[in-house]
Amino acid sequence: MHPRHGRKYVAQDAETCGGRLVFSKIQSRKWPKADHVIRQLQEFCRVSVRMTLWCKESKKVTAEGGSARDAINGTASIDCANGGRLRQPHATVLCTHSKGDLQEFHTNAEGEIEGLLFPGTHTLECELGSRFDRLMPDAIAVPARFSPLEVEVMASLKKPCTFAVFDHLNRPFSAFPLRLRPRDARDELQSLRVVTKVNGRGRVRLGRGVWVATYDAAEGEPQDAWPIRAIRTELEVQEAEVPQFFRLCVHRVRFTCEIMLHTRYQEPVALCPFVAKFAERGTSGRVVCRGVTTDIGLAACDLPAGRFTFRVEPSEDMAFVPQHFEVIVSDEGVFSPRDRMVETKTVDVTLQLVTPDGEAAPGCICSLAPQFGNGTASLSQEVPMRTDEGGLATATVSLLEPYVFRVRDMRAPEYMPQEFAFLTDRRTVTAVVARSVFGPICERQVVFVVDTSGSMGPYLSDVKAALNMTIARQFHQSNKRFNVVAATGCPTEFRPGGLVDCTPVNIEDAMRFCESMSAGGTSNILRAIAHVLRTLDFEAMYLVTDGKCDVGDEFLGQVKTHFLQHPGRPKIHPVGINCVPQRLTYRGLGALASMTHATFRRVCLQQDVSDPVGDLVAAQGGAAGGHAGLSLLDLAGAAAEGGTTTEEEAEDCRGGDDGLAE
Repeated sequence: MHPRHGRKYVAQDAETCGGRLVFSKIQSRKWPKADHVIRQLQEFCRVSVRMTLWCKESKKVTAEGGSARDAINGTASIDCANGGRLRQPHATVLCTHSKGDLQEFHTNAEGEIEGLLFPGTHTLECELGSRFDRLMPDAIAVPARFSPLEVEVMASLKKPCTFAVFDHLNRPFSAFPLRLRPRDARDELQSLRVVTKVNGRGRVRLGRGVWVATYDAAEGEPQDAWPIRAIRTELEVQEAEVPQFFRLCVHRVRFTCEIMLHTRYQEPVALCPFVAKFAERGTSGRVVCRGVTTDIGLAACDLPAGRFTFRVEPSEDMAFVPQHFEVIVSDEGVFSPRDRMVETKTVDVTLQLVTPDGEAAPGCICSLAPQFGNGTASLSQEVPMRTDEGGLATATVSLLEPYVFRVRDMRAPEYMPQEFAFLTDRRTVTAVVARSVFGPICERQVVFVVDTSGSMGPYLSDVKAALNMTIARQFHQSNKRFNVVAATGCPTEFRPGGLVDCTPVNIEDAMRFCESMSAGGTSNILRAIAHVLRTLDFEAMYLVTDGKCDVGDEFLGQVKTHFLQHPGRPKIHPVGINCVPQRLTYRGLGALASMTHATFRRVCLQQDVSDPVGDLVAAQGGAAGGHAGLSLLDLAGAAAEGGTTTEEEAEDCRGGDDGLAE
């Protein structure tokens, strides 16, 4: 029926006149149900409502006189024509109908809400936990008519409040947990928790009204374990816009005691359990507090005034010795001691020595000594050790005390000398030791074959130094005979045609020959091996190469042919430079050593970073100043400093002939 002249309209004619279709049997092909029709009528009765959310905040004025964006909400737009009010985007408003229907609305980027509400009275509230305190008006009445309703809502911010907590001695109470609840709070969700900083202060925003401040105990914490007497203080947050300051005074019954625990060498007793017990008569043995030290060894606990037994209770796998000492706390909260030294355990520590390629380092002669010479009675002086077949050695040391590990320089070293200081809290220490290039040489007639191809360039300086040191230390003033061959496209001998005696002149000439070797050309070690096996009479050959050549089955077959033709069946000891374990080169050199009943020596060297300009200048300086090279007197002095052959080195030489490649 038309609202003005009362004429009846049906179906499409009614829609043309502005009517709204509630249900159509023609469209749905079903008979209408009462519940469905009622829901449609309810939705039809909703009224369009537009709300604008404002908030009056302090503005920041720029140099040009304009207003800058607010610091609290950087996207809020300032409306200067409305008394400096700010629209509040992305805020939440809870709208509750008088019949109990709750709807949640969110403002858009312009601070506006557009929605549909049923006619009646609706209560407006802020979202719990938001920065707004209340909304004005806090209720709106939606009339029963279809015209849109526009409402402006003013939100008031919660007040910034500062809490200063002091104890009865007028000292700031740091890390104090404060629980704030509205006096008329309906549930626990309306409460807030504030923890004071080092200065005893904490800040929070609170709504207007009366709040109750209490101590916020941890879950399950009994009241007799609280650091203060129980408090309950009512605080009123006033309507004024200015921030408020509250000072709370609490009475301490426990005082925070921080004791720094450390070892004799100032290492922290980190992550170690401790317990404090009453030591006075009548309460002796009762636990006051437990805890674990921090990473820097700080043991912090809350203790009342009195005497206590402080126990350090490390676990079995820790480096510290269980011990106890007395802690005294005065009525003013002054405690002593403030730091304490904790003894460490003396245990048997296993030293696991490995080479840079990850293999065990058997037979390494090393030593261990206290760095400052005042170690425990079990290790007050330097103790020599020798690793077993698995590269392991055992020493009795005090944990977390500094020791010096040494591999001494000897006349015929199996491993390169090194020295470093360390301390440990574990029962196993792994250290890397590098094999020397040649090791002890036990044969009397020896030929050194050095691969001088281009790929050996990064290592050649170390190889030459090692070869010179070996000749000077192990061949000087001995009855051995030797020769040196530089293996490249065409092998070059130090003394063509045979071995030479270890006279000072021959040794110095051999050292100069080694210094003159340079890397370049292709690698042809097969030709050098064949040449040496055909022309020289010797007991052992030391072949130094990086394996950047063909060492496959064909190579081994040809070497075997020349080897069997030699009447002395000499050993060929390959020295592999930086060979990757179990790769083709590694296996080929190992097979060569096994075929000649020799030893495959795996050596790791750092690549030498060459400077072309520096090399050119050094070469010109050497040409201008005469022949450059090492002096036998210098190396002889170094050999004297290295000492004579020890019993361990002699044992290495006696067992070296039986050593086979792995």
